[in-house]
Amino acid sequence: MGNRVTRWWKGRSTNEKLMYLLIGALVVGIATRWRFVFGEAAEAFRHIFGR
Repeated sequence: MGNRVTRWWKGRSTNEKLMYLLIGALVVGIATRWRFVFGEAAEAFRHIFGR
């Protein structure tokens, strides 16, 4: 699988790569922030349902 991804990545233009990296950075940033929020919520649910 990694080989196909590498070949696909090399076929992208620089602008496309930058766009994908920007989207990736946004996704990671949002995921990190929301994991904190959802972590709190999950903890609360665990206390409610985990008796």
